Amino acid sequence: MNSKLKFTLTLLLTIGSIISFAQTGVVRGTIKDAINNEDIIGATVKVDGTTMGAATDINGFFSISKVPVGKKKIIISYVSYKQKEIEVVVEADKIVEINTTLQEDKVVLQEVKVVANRITGTEVSVISEIKASQMVVSGISSAQIGKTLDRNAAEVVKRVPGVTIFGNRFINIRGLNERYNTVMLNNVFTPSMETDVRSFSFDIIPSNQIDRILVFKSPAAELSGEFSGGVVKIFTKSIPDQNFLTVDLGGSFREGTTSKDFFEPQHGANYWTGFNDGYSDLPKYFPATKLDIINAGADRLAQIGQSLKNNWTPLQSKAMPDARVSLTGGFKLQRGGIKIGNFSAINYSNSYTNFAMQRNDYEFSQIKKNGEAGEVFNFDDKQYTHAVRLGALHNWAFRLNDNNTIEFKNLYNQMSNGQFVNRTGFDSGNKWNIRSFDQVYRGIYSGQLIGKHTLVKDKTTVDWVVGYNNSYRNQPDYKRFKYNLDGTVPVLFVPQGSAQTFNLGRTNIQMTESAITGGVNLVQKITLKKAAQKEDNKELELKAGAYYEIKNRQFDARNLGYVQASSANFNIGSLPIEQIFAPGNINNTTGVKIDEQTNPNDSYTAKNNLMAFYVSGNYSLTKKLNAIVGVRVEQNTQKLDSYDLIKNPINYNNSKTNALPSANITYNFSEKSLLRMAYGQTLNRPEFREIAPFSFYDFVNNRNITGNPNLKNAQVQNVDFRYEFYPTPAEVLSIAAFYKKFTNPIEVVFASGANPNLSFENAQSAYSTGIELEARKSLESLTSAPFLSKLSVTFNAAFIYSRVKLNSSIAANQSDNRPLQGQSPYVINGGLSYNDTKKQLQINVLYNVIGKRIYAVGNNYGFQYPDWYEMPRNVVDITFSKGIGKNLLLKGGVTDLLNARNLVLQDGNQDKVFDINQDQIIQSYRSGRVYSLGIAYTFKK
Repeated sequence: MNSKLKFTLTLLLTIGSIISFAQTGVVRGTIKDAINNEDIIGATVKVDGTTMGAATDINGFFSISKVPVGKKKIIISYVSYKQKEIEVVVEADKIVEINTTLQEDKVVLQEVKVVANRITGTEVSVISEIKASQMVVSGISSAQIGKTLDRNAAEVVKRVPGVTIFGNRFINIRGLNERYNTVMLNNVFTPSMETDVRSFSFDIIPSNQIDRILVFKSPAAELSGEFSGGVVKIFTKSIPDQNFLTVDLGGSFREGTTSKDFFEPQHGANYWTGFNDGYSDLPKYFPATKLDIINAGADRLAQIGQSLKNNWTPLQSKAMPDARVSLTGGFKLQRGGIKIGNFSAINYSNSYTNFAMQRNDYEFSQIKKNGEAGEVFNFDDKQYTHAVRLGALHNWAFRLNDNNTIEFKNLYNQMSNGQFVNRTGFDSGNKWNIRSFDQVYRGIYSGQLIGKHTLVKDKTTVDWVVGYNNSYRNQPDYKRFKYNLDGTVPVLFVPQGSAQTFNLGRTNIQMTESAITGGVNLVQKITLKKAAQKEDNKELELKAGAYYEIKNRQFDARNLGYVQASSANFNIGSLPIEQIFAPGNINNTTGVKIDEQTNPNDSYTAKNNLMAFYVSGNYSLTKKLNAIVGVRVEQNTQKLDSYDLIKNPINYNNSKTNALPSANITYNFSEKSLLRMAYGQTLNRPEFREIAPFSFYDFVNNRNITGNPNLKNAQVQNVDFRYEFYPTPAEVLSIAAFYKKFTNPIEVVFASGANPNLSFENAQSAYSTGIELEARKSLESLTSAPFLSKLSVTFNAAFIYSRVKLNSSIAANQSDNRPLQGQSPYVINGGLSYNDTKKQLQINVLYNVIGKRIYAVGNNYGFQYPDWYEMPRNVVDITFSKGIGKNLLLKGGVTDLLNARNLVLQDGNQDKVFDINQDQIIQSYRSGRVYSLGIAYTFKK
């Protein structure tokens, strides 16, 4: 076919499409009950004399496209209601709105009762929940999640307006890092699996276990008082609408990793399960304390050193493709008058990644003289990571009757993460080969017993929750060593005298955390003035509740290192590492011997008790203006017990009672548009890690981090505005503005003149302000072109500006008057989806980018050391799914299609222009594209 013929056919098709479009219109609207104004679900709406029609959804909404122009009779019918006929005039390229009610048919002799579970995981239901909320809230549904290749909650939540992810698992909301955000799982606080941050690690929850995620951004009395960015509520899936069993199998090919040489720490035969089989643990009869090693005789000391595994070399293999398998099932049944439902899932994944990373650091004493920053170190890393995930979800629900429901939800997920880093390059004038072996096991169990009860219909409701959380993070054998490459033969660096575990040693860290929680909420509606129609009554809705949590953490670390047994006789430094640590070379003469450098402050116990009460009132001042005013009182006691370096006790006890007022006002312009205004006070408490005196060496970033037991609570004032417009129940357009003022915000600062030493301090003040935009729109009502009408667009963006001001006592030596750490000036998400329900074909193109943000703060010790900035990175994902028959689904796609560079820069010349050719590269790597393919087969009954 020649080009002229192609052009002619394309032109004719385009004209035909335009003509077709010009001859049709759209009829849509909402059907409600005439008495109680409730949405009617499942009503039939037909165009008389045609086969065209639709049924109303859970919001009473319907839409009929491609209706021919001219006068049309619309027939609306529903069981037990009188049929209604409405005449309309359909015009080309226009929408006819029908918003009407149906009258109950009084001739009906017996009651027809339809009882169904509320659908929560669809886009329509989540938008409806957002619209009905009296707070500023954003969210994402399981239906939206299904359009992506996101594998865990961290990848999912970054698509919510104003949300970004830091470190691949911690959440930033509106530019505020993880410390300013609270995470709840099924309305119970989530535990931490991290030693350094309290925040929930989002990468632990598989995406297919999520029903929906809601992010509340404005304060309210019933929400936790400890947040400023947002309260994230993750809801796991519950009762299915039908019995089913789905088997889902998938695999991925990673560029630069799959089929390539792969190295990882040595491990046991059962490593593939994700469980810690004890391979990397300290030996059973290893000395319990540092004192036992100090007091050991020569022979005993050699035995102790020889008892540790000689596993200083990595396992070598070929990286296999990523593998994923999940088994998901649900059923419902009835026993007498009780309806029972269950949703269960088991997920397993095994993945390999390999990044070639560039890591550098600089000093700036010479930059004003010759314009060149001096190199501190310059490394090339080969980073290999093997991750195994295993999770289970097991949820039950019992609907005792129309007024009482009990749910029992259980979630267990664990992750094994083994990492080997082979680092070569220069550090302080010497050439080194440094190797690191790290194995981390993380896990979480969260269980909740939930009750919902209607005591008086349409008047009094009660809900309650009792929960138990347990999490752990075990890092049993974190090893490092380095060879000096300056001579003709590589020589292992072995200290003399005292061990230096960050240069040659092994660290064992164990952390466990548990929490018991309980909460109850009461809602009471009081009729202040009755009207002729029930919906016109003047009502005051009172809410009151209480919440209690007791959390305990135990943290223990041991730092084991090696020294020359005798500096005069040491002669094995040039041997390969596995020979140096052979049993015969662990001695007290010519070889190496073990030395422990664990300090009293390397362990701590911590406890946090929270008791909260709240009361609020919800009142419609007019038919369009609604206000909720409330106050939350939180009494929190935070305790931590440890020691300083000379074993003097450190007993941190921070007990505070805070009254936190809030107000949320909503003005409804119409059923489709509204304006929200909110104000509230919140706070931010120090985290266990931040007040613990424990010092930890971060090998990846080459920095020491130490806590500060003198931290105070931060206070936050929050103001929000948001305008929302809902063209249909499945569409939304919104614009929001916010302002936050902080007193005593907690920031990361340099603890001394040496770059590697970081700690935490209360800054003097800070503020953050910005705007957010969101749009979800289908093109169906805008065109009759077959292809275009199947497209839908999603877009959201946040633009943020913040500044932090340090106290004068520390500002002179710190990076001051800068954005908040981790805050991006903008966050943009976009998506284009094609959905052909008849062909069971769905294709999605998704886009994400964040603005440059501070990766690590700078200092002014002697010479200005600029902040590290993580640079913007454009990410494009393409996914597809194709149904085959009624039960089989084929799905796949490409993640990170552009494979843009992950880049951290330092603006050494301070010209405020970040240029990879002019400024200092701190970190640089490409993660590689990921090609995925999978199948899912569903057995239905």
